[in-house]
Amino acid sequence: SSSSSSSSSSSSPSPSSSSSDDNDSDETVRPQARDDANTDPDARDVGLIVDGVDASSPSTLHGDYAAQQASIDALMRDDLGLDVASIRSLLDTDPVVREQERLVAMEARNAAGLQVDARLAAEAGEIAQQYSGIEAEADATLQEEQAAAVAELEAMSAAVLAAEANMKSIQEERAQLAAEAAGKGGDTAAAAAPSKWGSSVAADVDETAERIESAKAGTAAAASGTLLSLPLLLSQSSGNLVTMQSVAGVAISCVLFGVTYRYALRDDFGNDHLKGGVVGAFGLARGLGAADVFLHGSDQNDFASWAQAALLTGESVLTFAFAALALEVGFRRGYLKSFPMRRALPKE
Repeated sequence: SSSSSSSSSSSSPSPSSSSSDDNDSDETVRPQARDDANTDPDARDVGLIVDGVDASSPSTLHGDYAAQQASIDALMRDDLGLDVASIRSLLDTDPVVREQERLVAMEARNAAGLQVDARLAAEAGEIAQQYSGIEAEADATLQEEQAAAVAELEAMSAAVLAAEANMKSIQEERAQLAAEAAGKGGDTAAAAAPSKWGSSVAADVDETAERIESAKAGTAAAASGTLLSLPLLLSQSSGNLVTMQSVAGVAISCVLFGVTYRYALRDDFGNDHLKGGVVGAFGLARGLGAADVFLHGSDQNDFASWAQAALLTGESVLTFAFAALALEVGFRRGYLKSFPMRRALPKE
């Protein structure tokens, strides 16, 4: 009976030995787990727990784990009467237990790898989602900036077009002002230039009409003056040639007198001093010249010679006075036109 129990105890492990072997196996697993946790980052991430202790925590592996294991061993030895050292020795030498430990470690690594892969996939998904959101936000921001840039460009283009139109209008106004200034300058220069007729006469004198009226005035003065002086000339002349010369001289002098009288008098018909001055100037100039010639050819000591000279002077003044009277009649009756003759305005 004792031999059978001993054989039985030797052939089959006792509960105490089994417990000891389990403890040894646990002790073996724990160092192996510690090694795996220290060498395999995936196992550390998974957080391998052995006997309620977190094997992935470095502080637990180095401090708390040893103290807890010692207290567990003391509890099993004192309360349960198990030989923890025998159990560990059995577990260390049992190949089945070692294989199981290897399989457990492998499964732990695989589980840790799966968890790591799942976590990496989840993080990759989050990163992709964040990237998609950032990309969408960047696209929206880019589109808004492009729209703002296009709007700003259109506004600038409109401003440039408006500025060009304004510059064009300013240039046109400047050209118009320059043209007006040039026209006014030309008018001013023309007005400032000395006029043919003087400053008291407008520049719109009709010169063609003036020539016609001057010819009419000269003809009227010549006809009247010659008719008055013709009897006197015939009575004083000794020959036909001399008479014709004298008549021609009177006619030419009266023509010049008629033209000058019209331009000197203008429309100042009530100015008798001006009329007398023109008549006296022509009459005395011609008469005194004839008297001087007569005195040089006669006896200057003879009174009759001086009387004849005075008669020649009076005859000349009377001739031009009669010519002026004929012109006055022509002006009053409208046969002659006073100076100046204005150009007729064009009919619209």
